[in-house]
Amino acid sequence: MRLDRWAALLNRDSHQIIGLLSPSWAGGDKRGPLSPSPSAIDVAWEDPILRVMGLKSRARDDVKAFFGLSDAELDRIVAGSWRIRLRPAWQVAARIRNVGDPRAERLVLAGVTAIILIFVAAVQWLR
Repeated sequence: MRLDRWAALLNRDSHQIIGLLSPSWAGGDKRGPLSPSPSAIDVAWEDPILRVMGLKSRARDDVKAFFGLSDAELDRIVAGSWRIRLRPAWQVAARIRNVGDPRAERLVLAGVTAIILIFVAAVQWLR
């Protein structure tokens, strides 16, 4: 429910640009955003409902505990890289939903894999 609320907040303005945090942030590094745009954590923190529900601060440990995330899951949602510093809000919301329920993502991966295998089989058969 908490992850759903976070994703819904980002989807309210789906074309808003969300700043990603440095990749080492999820591992405990105190370095902040790679851009001046608000991060996904800022969006969550600005929501009074999430704060009333128990989101204590923007700190890594508080965010992880509140949303029940591992370091890897938090990194997947909020971290960027030296090349990718910004994402549209809808992409970050999709990351949140995939972390919350990875089944849909696995189905897409299985479908793409099946298409590739069928294509390779067809090419081999036509030779």
